[in-house]
Formats: sequence, structure tokens, C-alpha cells
Amino acid sequence: MAAEFNTRNTFRKSGVSSLGNNARNVITSANPSGGSSASLLQKQLSFKTPICSNQFGKPDEVEIIDNSNLDNLAGQYNKNNIIGWICCAPCIWLRTSAAVHKVAITSATLLVTTLLVASPILFLISTAPSPLPRDCYMEGDGCSPTASSTSECTEDICETVSSNIQARLNWNKDPCSEFKKFSCWRRKFNKNYTNIIEMGNSQKSVDIQMQMLMENSSISENFKKLKILYESCLKLTTNSSAIHRIFDHLGGYLTVGVIGPSSIAPLVAKIYELGPSPLVDIYYDLSYGRRPHVLLIISGPSTSSVILENKIRWMSPKAPPNRLRQGIPNLLPDLIDHVLPTYLSYAQRMSEKDTIIEFIKDLNKLQVEQSRRGFWDSSVLYNISSLHSMYPVLNWTLLIPKDWSGPIVVRNADYLKALQSFLTKYPSRIAHNSMLLLSVLEILPKDFPSPEVCTRSTMWALPELASALYISQHSAVDSKDIIKRADIIFKSLKAHLKRAPSLKGAALVKLSALKIQSKTWEGFTNVTQLSKEMDRLQITPDNWLENILEIYKTNKIVPNKINMDASSHDAWAYPIVSTIFYDTLSHSIVVPLSVILIPYFNARLPPYLHYASIGVSIAKEILRSITKSFDDKAMRCVPHSVNIFSNFSRMDILIHSGGMQISYHSMLSLNGPIKGMARLPGLNLTPTQIFFLVSAQELCSESNYLGIDTNATEFENILGWLIAQGGSATEVFKCPSGSMINIQKTCNVL
Repeated sequence: MAAEFNTRNTFRKSGVSSLGNNARNVITSANPSGGSSASLLQKQLSFKTPICSNQFGKPDEVEIIDNSNLDNLAGQYNKNNIIGWICCAPCIWLRTSAAVHKVAITSATLLVTTLLVASPILFLISTAPSPLPRDCYMEGDGCSPTASSTSECTEDICETVSSNIQARLNWNKDPCSEFKKFSCWRRKFNKNYTNIIEMGNSQKSVDIQMQMLMENSSISENFKKLKILYESCLKLTTNSSAIHRIFDHLGGYLTVGVIGPSSIAPLVAKIYELGPSPLVDIYYDLSYGRRPHVLLIISGPSTSSVILENKIRWMSPKAPPNRLRQGIPNLLPDLIDHVLPTYLSYAQRMSEKDTIIEFIKDLNKLQVEQSRRGFWDSSVLYNISSLHSMYPVLNWTLLIPKDWSGPIVVRNADYLKALQSFLTKYPSRIAHNSMLLLSVLEILPKDFPSPEVCTRSTMWALPELASALYISQHSAVDSKDIIKRADIIFKSLKAHLKRAPSLKGAALVKLSALKIQSKTWEGFTNVTQLSKEMDRLQITPDNWLENILEIYKTNKIVPNKINMDASSHDAWAYPIVSTIFYDTLSHSIVVPLSVILIPYFNARLPPYLHYASIGVSIAKEILRSITKSFDDKAMRCVPHSVNIFSNFSRMDILIHSGGMQISYHSMLSLNGPIKGMARLPGLNLTPTQIFFLVSAQELCSESNYLGIDTNATEFENILGWLIAQGGSATEVFKCPSGSMINIQKTCNVL
């Protein structure tokens, strides 16, 4: 099949024709990309001599004159004397004329001045690194021709990765016209490929590992509470008596015919006191600067967070920014059926159900649209009365602590204004009942209980303890080495982006100050201290809802003493959340350990696999850190197919496109010729082709995990558009004019 594919017009190369030694693929601080160690100046000077000219000076010739020929000579002399005077007159004039002398001096002065100015420029031009010939690579101090035979990675990990890439390729498809079908093919009929296909998804790997640990009967006593909470999740049903007790505590379900409350503000305050709020989140964070101050932050709903966060955000690791999903929760229809009174008629039940679903769907749409705008419209207030006058949608006196007198930051002012307008569209009874259901949904698992769902839910509820369990499974030495290599990749991407002509001003300053935080929080290794903190939690194996409410109550406690020091701005990641993100407070790219533990980042693999996976993810966040927004032209450039990505806005897709381009060109500029990289065994593809294939397969794996329909035509269109950006894929796959990748519109991201 592979041989048949190679005859196609898209692959006229027979793979990598020649490679260097494996030693050039080792990543070091001096050689961050794994390519040749140095690039020295090559000078070619040629000195040409006229053909047949004598290369040596002639001896002086002396003419001897005989006395016998003196008379004849005198005659000749008189004639020659006249001719000689005529010939020498111009020379005499040139030597004796003052005007000529001045012109000569002036010309000489100009010549010397020109040489003094031009010499440094000529020197810089002559010493500039010249591009290497295609069949040449730098080895030591000189340019050496590439070896005639290509080197191949012989490590076991290379064979595994090669099989993983191969398993998702459909050689019957043309990458230039059907790139998604070529690169992200799934053999549904063969279950043996399941583990191979999911190997590239780091979050999936974390979920599988943590599920095995939680189901282990011999789990350490320090982590027993994780196992108990996990088991309580498996026993949960949507008809639980605990759900009805929560409803009664919050005011109960208001049936048909009952007049609703004048305002839902008191209900929102009760929900916030009990558990996560579906409308707003209130927490404490620090201001920017060398002398940070504590701020009270009012933000969007916290329920979309991948972890159940503490109210004091800087005293523990951070989760990635919230990404709200479009649509309604999977448990909502079933939960409504169990909550509605049994005496309602069928028509009334259906009407109630449809109205509540419509309310929750519209609220979700509003929150998704507002969350995509970011925090650029934040406002700072200094008292609760100002907060009431500007945003009367809620009773802030019931939400803000009475003893708070510091600044109040409203992260998304437009969201609160839009929320007030939204609530007036529905009867207060419908809003009340919908808020009851949302409050329960926020403490339930995201789907019907299963081992996979309960594993993710347990990690969400107890992220510190789950992260400590995950960290304990990995060697500190291996972690230190892989963290160092992530730092090197970050520096190489940053150095390449600094050379971008369009990067200037404030963006360049921000890029220069940008840091990476890939180290692990020391608190995860202090299991004894974590166990002591867990002792105050009463976790039972039979009641998930009560367990979550107990955990939320503990997280909401504000300590009497709030610690702030020089490291307060540092950001740390939860290793169980496999998402690289940019933290604005510390101005750093935060890299969880689980992300860089993926097989593609193994030190024994060729560098192009590192850049195709981790390099793209880090480059995306680097671009996000220096880009406030793209202009309208760039935003319109993204196809409407982007709507298939329920968690991604147009700006996110543009950033993904820019991240791929930054990582690709960083790989080319720092690794030297691609022919110097070892190829993968059994895979007749060039390193640049593998780069785009792995990048696409990583996106497919991530989308599958998030529940995005990767078989939809919209997904195929957006993936083809992403690969085509920058024009490099067209050259790499030798796409003819008129093919899908060739005709894609390129957006100017950088």
C-alpha cells in the first residue's frame, strides 16, 4: 500500500535521501533542537590569473651599444627624441600641473573615505552565514556532504511511535485533497488499534493511569480518600434522595400555577453558600507588580473549571482558564424527569421540560459568547454600593464578605449586564427552577457514572491529592530531565519568534520577559502534609453529593493569615490536567508534567516529533501571551467550519495556526537540514511530512476526547485549513495546483 502511495504525484521523493549520525539528535542546552552543534562561516575566495601570463618577474635587460654603430645611432636618436617628447609630454603635464595634483589628492581622499565606510559593511556581508547546499550539513567546522545511506532510529520507542502514526494513516487517500482522511483514519473494526490510536492524547493517558490506581485495592493509606470518593461516584443515581434534600434546602421546585419570586438574587446567594455557583464566581487573587495587593475577583461561573478550586487562588496550583462547552449537560433531561412532580399531566411535564431546557441552553450560549471575549473589559470598584448601582442583577451584599474593604475587580462587566437583560426574558418561576437544577448539576459528575467519568470527577474534586498520587508514580530524576528539555524547547521557540519582522514594540517587550514554569509544585511531594489536611474531610463511600459539598465547604474557608512572599506570583500546574496555559499574573507559560511525559517527547526520538507535539502546544501559548487580539481581516479569514469546535473561538483557531507555523520554522532553523534527522523505521515519510501528520493527529485525539465530531465535514475543512496555513505543507506534500491544501486562503497570523 505504501509503495502504491509513493507513486502518486504528491510524493515524488523517496523519503529522506540521507541523514547524519544519531548523535546529532541529542538535545542539549547548547544544541536545543538536536541538530548540528554549530554553524561556522564559510568563505570561498578565488584568485584568477590571465592565461599564458608569466607568473614571475623578468630580470632587467641591458642593451650594449657598439661604437661602430654610434653614427647610425645618433640619427635614430634624433628621430626617436622627437617621438619620445611627443609621447612624454602628457606625462610631464600630468606630473607638473597643480590642477591635476589637486584632483588626484581629492580623488584619493574620496577613495579612502569610501573604503573606511564600506569596509565594515563588506566585512559583515562576507561573514554572514550563507545557506548550506541541500546536500550538505554542518559537521564540526566545515560543510560535509550528507551520507549516501539514511540513518534510521533503532530504539524501541521509535518503532512504537512509528506504529502509532502508521495506524492512523490511510494510504488510499491523497493528503493534498483529503488530508483529514489521510492523517486521522480510525480502524473501527479492529479493537487492537485502540490503545495505539489514543497514545498521543496526554489527558487520556492520565485518566487511564489514575483509574487503575483508584481501583487498586492495595492503594496507600495516604490516598485512601481518593478511592472512597471514587466508589461513591459509581453508586450515584439521578434519583438520589440527597438531590431532593438539596432542592428543599434551596426553596424547592415551584410547580405550575405558583407565582415565582420577585428576584432570584436570594436563591443565587443560597447556592453560592452551599456549592459552586452557575452564574458567578467570587474568589481572591493578587494584583500585578512587585508589591501585590489582595483583590476580590468577580468572574464568570466557576463550574466549568476542570478542578474544584480554592477561594484563595495564589496559595495553590492553578487550573487552565475555563472553557465552557456549548449545549446542555448530559444529565439534565434525566434529572428533570426525576424532579418534576408526578401529578403533572404529560403535556405539562413536556412543557416544563422544554422551557427549562431552553432557559439553560440560552444561558449557556450567553456564557460561552461572553467567555470568548476574555477579561479586556474588566473594571475596578472600591465599595459594594458602587457594585450595586452598576450591576443590580444580584444582591452583592449577600455575596461579598461583610468585612471586605479592598478593591473589587469585575472581570467581565459585559457578562453581568447581559445576564441582567437575559433574566428578564423568562418568568421568575422558570428561572428559579432552572437555577435549582443547575446548582445540582454543578456538583454531579459531567455524565452518567462510569469508571472513566468517576475518575475524572474524583480528580476534579480532590486535585491536590490526586496530583500527589500521580507524581508518586514517576521518578524524580526522569521528571527533572524532561522538564529541562521542555525549557530548552521553549527558549528555541522564543528565540525564533523574536526574529519575526512584524513583532515590535510592546509585543517584543512582553516576549522578552516571558518565562516558562514546567517544574512541579513542592507541595505534591509532601504527602504527609496533604494527608493531615485531608483528615478534616469526612468522605463516605455511599454519598457523592454530601462528599462534594463537604469538600466545597472546606475550600471556601479563608485562613486567618494569608501568606504573601516573593514567590506569590509563581504559577504551578496540576499534573493531572494535561493542558499547557498562559498565566497572566506570573506572565509565564505553565506546563503540566503529564503533557511532557507523552511518548512523542521522549529524548530518544528525533527532534521533529518534539516540535510537532510539545513545540506546537507551547508556541500557541507564547503567541497567546503577546497577542491581545487579531484584526478583523484575520478573524474573517477563519472558515465558518470553526463552529465544529465547541470549545474554540476563531481567535483560538488562529493561535493554533500560528503555533504550528512557529514550531515548524523553529524546527527548520535550529535543527539544520532535515536530512540530518533520523527517520522512523517502517515509515516512508520525510521528517517535515511527519511533523504535519503528528500535529494533525494530536488535534484529532484532543478533539475526540472533548467529544467533537471529527467525522464531520466541518472538522475536515478546518483541519485542512490549519495544515495549509503558511504554505509549507503545500511544498512538503508536493501538492499540485488546484488541490484542497493548495487553494486554501492563508491568514496573516504573525
